Amino acid sequence: MRNVYAVVTTPEIRACCEFYRQAFDARIVFRADWYAHISFRGWEIGFLKPHQESRLPVFQHTSTTRGLCIVVETEDVRRDYDTLIARGLTPLGPMREFANGEQSFALIDPAGTVLNFVEHRPGAARTSGD
Repeated sequence: MRNVYAVVTTPEIRACCEFYRQAFDARIVFRADWYAHISFRGWEIGFLKPHQESRLPVFQHTSTTRGLCIVVETEDVRRDYDTLIARGLTPLGPMREFANGEQSFALIDPAGTVLNFVEHRPGAARTSGD
């Protein structure tokens, strides 16, 4: 395997590119009117305009992303939270701390993809829950 990345079908290609540029200094690897591919922090994501006749039927639809959550494990979730707020982005609520010592917060991009930032603290037990 050479690479793995998500492609999100959305009419908000330009807004998504701007969101990731603002949040993470993402760079555009490829851009056309029907698709954009960006890269940042060692990973990539693509945005595909819906209803492209030359694409497979699965790409003929669009709706706000439902159920897609990208987890961003970080070494300093507080720093990332403060940095994103300073860049003018609004988290989906305050940063939270869980019983196992993990801290997290979330953002949502213009396509509806949730970005969940998590810091796993050394010595904190990772628990599975219901």
